[in-house]
This record gives sequence, structure tokens and C-alpha cells, in this order.
Amino acid sequence: MINKIVQNIDTKGINNMYIGELKNKEMQTYRKRGKIKALRAAKEKAAYLTESLGKQLGDVIRIVEPRESINDYTLSVQSNMISSQAQSFGSFRTIKLRHSMIARFGIK
Repeated sequence: MINKIVQNIDTKGINNMYIGELKNKEMQTYRKRGKIKALRAAKEKAAYLTESLGKQLGDVIRIVEPRESINDYTLSVQSNMISSQAQSFGSFRTIKLRHSMIARFGIK
């Protein structure tokens, strides 16, 4: 949609464009995948730290999902766009998601 707008407007004299929000219809799926990966990473880290003590990782005791905040997703947008760069603007838009999980495991 942004590409259509940029292609159809006269960009003469425009030095900056700011995008207030980027969305993706698959955002919920991406968040779910990110949380699963974060939890798996927490388990892997707990396992190698536990093994370093000569113990084994036990069952999961508790999983805490921290509240999402504005810092959990960052819109990386090229905001200083010269009109001659308008055609390549699409390659600068990305949405970065950051997820963390707190997991407590038993030790055997």
C-alpha cells in the first residue's frame, strides 16, 4: 500500500516520510513462533547450565510470559527518504519482534 502511495504522489520537495505503523496480517503467528523459540532457548540454556553442575534438568515448574511492551517490537523504517530513493523504499521496511520467556525448571 505504501509503495502505491509513494509511486502515485509527486515526491518533489519531500525530504522525509514517517510511517506511524506497520502491520502484518500474520503478526499473531509470528508472535506465537517467537514465544515458542524463546521458551525452547530458555530450556536449552537451563540444560547446559545444569549439566555444568553435574546435574540433569528436571521438569518445568513454572513458565512466566512477561508483559509485552512497546520495546518488544521495533519498527525499523527508513525515514529520511529522498525522492530519488522512492522506488527502493520497500526494501527498508522491516518489523522486528523480540520475545522473552521466564522458565523455572527442577534439577535432578
